[in-house]
Amino acid sequence: MQIGSSDETQRALRRYSSEFLLYVSAESVVTAGSQDVMLGYTVESLGTHIAEYLHPDDLPEIFALIERARHNVGYHDRIRVRARHADGSWRVLEAAIFNAEIDDELLAGGTVVRVRDISDEAVWTETPPDQDNEKFHSLAEALPLGILSADSSSWVVFCNEAAIHIFNLPADQLLGHGWERLIHPEDRPDVLSAMEAVLARGLPQQVMFRIQTGLFIRWATARFVPLGAAGQRGGWIGTVDDVTDRRRAESELTHQATHDPLTGLPNRVLLEDRLQQACARLSPERGAVSVLFIDLDGFKAVNDTYGHTVGDQVLVEIANRLRQIVRSVDTVARLGGDEFVAFCESLPEHEVREVVERIQAAIAVPLMLAGSTVRISASIGVESTRDPSVTFDELLSRADHAMYREKRAR
Repeated sequence: MQIGSSDETQRALRRYSSEFLLYVSAESVVTAGSQDVMLGYTVESLGTHIAEYLHPDDLPEIFALIERARHNVGYHDRIRVRARHADGSWRVLEAAIFNAEIDDELLAGGTVVRVRDISDEAVWTETPPDQDNEKFHSLAEALPLGILSADSSSWVVFCNEAAIHIFNLPADQLLGHGWERLIHPEDRPDVLSAMEAVLARGLPQQVMFRIQTGLFIRWATARFVPLGAAGQRGGWIGTVDDVTDRRRAESELTHQATHDPLTGLPNRVLLEDRLQQACARLSPERGAVSVLFIDLDGFKAVNDTYGHTVGDQVLVEIANRLRQIVRSVDTVARLGGDEFVAFCESLPEHEVREVVERIQAAIAVPLMLAGSTVRISASIGVESTRDPSVTFDELLSRADHAMYREKRAR
């Protein structure tokens, strides 16, 4: 029988070829081959990462050989690996990896791999697992931290169960660069920069970022440590710690330390911090900072008549009214008891007076509590300054004295 010489016939015959050449770029991407069909894949399939074809258990060793080949001219070594055929079956391959001295810039930084399919010649027998690799996997699965292991192009080749839980993605979607898409867009540049820095400088890097998992945002810290010898891009191992609960607890503690527990308004600590920042911003162009010291008149009688529970309700209602009067950029705080403080930035004197009048009118509106009508009023002292060196205590003391003068005048 005579075999035809058409391109179709030649292509069909090459599908049965057991040997072919691959070029693996510096980014571990298959970008060229010696024929148009390899392991049942057409040439159009090229351009994908080598990890997509090889068995996961064989990746660490072949990546190590490829890295050595890239950095040593004339390097040559052999390895037996498993690769997935286009039909889904696993084939046993013998891969010769070498770095040839080639002038073509296209091949600079890449590695040439000569592959021979030996599936029909020998049955793959599992060699005893590398003890270090087995210990690493066992340790990674035992840790409560997420573990990611990546090659020299930051392509993740291993993740443990904790990482799957933290990112809320199956392993096959975390591998490669899949996990990066869950990083909050505002934090992604920091994470990518940390990964690149650990590869470029060979020093550990740490970064905090947000993870978008469905409707929820989680916080995590990642620490990347380099693999391989110093000065070589040998990949990295990253530990990922879910710190969402810790950040929430820290936020709650911070809120408790800086806010009044009854009204939810800022307390003296936060008021001092914000007022000092406002004074530091003072300049001839920005105008003055005006402090309003507010003391409730008649509140003691309410407490004595109706009890502290009703008195607390009065304070909460007054706090809500004050929030609605001032601008969002202004601050209202409770110093304690029936004393409140508000401060405004860059308000003309006549507008400050209008704010005072609105506060007095709002507080004077009767409250219906415990089936009774409760009436109180307020004395308000105002102190304005354009001096950026004024201290918090000085400014508050002046406003307090102005309030007492107002109270005596009333």
